[in-house]
Amino acid sequence: MRRTGNPDYVLYAAAIIATLFGVIAVWDAGYAESAAKGEMFPRAILTQAIFGFAGILMAWGLSKVSPDKFRKLAYPIVGVTVLLLVGVLILGKDVNGATRWYRFGPFSFQPSEVAKLSAIIFIAAGFAGLKPWEDVRCKTFKKWVGNWLIPKIVRAWPLVPVLVLVGLIELQPDMKTAMVIVATTGFMIYAAGVSKKTIFTSFAVVLVLAGAMIIDKPYRLTRLMSHGDRWSESKIDSNGFQTTQSETALAMGGVLGKGLGEGRAKHTLPEPTSDFVLATIGEETGLLGSYFVIGLLGLIVWRLYHQGMMRVDRFQKLMLVGMSCWIAVQTVANVVVANGAVPVMGVPLPFFSAGGSSLLALWLAVGVAQSVVSSPNVRVERGGSVDRELAPARRKAYVR
Repeated sequence: MRRTGNPDYVLYAAAIIATLFGVIAVWDAGYAESAAKGEMFPRAILTQAIFGFAGILMAWGLSKVSPDKFRKLAYPIVGVTVLLLVGVLILGKDVNGATRWYRFGPFSFQPSEVAKLSAIIFIAAGFAGLKPWEDVRCKTFKKWVGNWLIPKIVRAWPLVPVLVLVGLIELQPDMKTAMVIVATTGFMIYAAGVSKKTIFTSFAVVLVLAGAMIIDKPYRLTRLMSHGDRWSESKIDSNGFQTTQSETALAMGGVLGKGLGEGRAKHTLPEPTSDFVLATIGEETGLLGSYFVIGLLGLIVWRLYHQGMMRVDRFQKLMLVGMSCWIAVQTVANVVVANGAVPVMGVPLPFFSAGGSSLLALWLAVGVAQSVVSSPNVRVERGGSVDRELAPARRKAYVR
């Protein structure tokens, strides 16, 4: 397909600014911990900078690829991701009881981060080709099975590889990443045109599976049950420590903050550069700084969603909407943990939390998105004429 469109420069600019400020946030939140170890700079800065630079270069390369190629490669992409997730369970490095990383000298790679993008591409490819569902009245059980149940199962086939990804990630164990993929999948199938009945049924199934995951690991249930009284004397220095420290930091920051380098959260929180990086941002730059970070991520989400809704091609539309939902879900999950609204989940703040694999996956998504934006937004009619259409296509019930 000939490249005729222009890239979304606003999306590029927002992602670059978020990456640069993310490196600064990682340095600011991590220097206290690195100083205690006798290091001049937090090691996470080097990782963040290298993976960020590599991600930008790879995004530029992916932006030159036709989006049709991603659709054709959906099966190989998800297949390679499955192999990486199986491999990490066998060859990966165990950290605190979790096997999620490949170790390469001073660097590590977490394949579950790339699995988020792989799932989005595969779901978009799978549901893009479905035709509108036609209700069939079945008077007998045999006809119900043959004319309704089996076709329903066949239509849901794109979800099977995604469930495999979710299952492999949970084996690491990594429930938070698995739930991010599940939530993103839910938003994508809604955008594909599911009925309310399917939405409620899927939601009920997810609740049951999530409950089983929580019960399977006692520490998850303990964390959930103890969150309500995390400020009690028996919890504030144990199960509630991270959340209460983060809440305190955000409250102490006020509107304008204490000033860069003046925060105390980074001296008390474990791993201050990752899941609770917003605590230091909020404490040192105040409510305005937090709003800037959230607003910047909101801009990225909006650009992806806006570009997706402008596409005529259903694969391109679903893929961009999926990316926007992925970043939105992670942002919301991180913020509500930082301010104490929900128990600790360990979901990184996109572009800002330390984590080279996460940053790389985000930039790969930006590259794929730019590939779509730069491609012609056209509809080819039966007669061969091309009708260029910029308005969003009307939502149809393609999946019920």
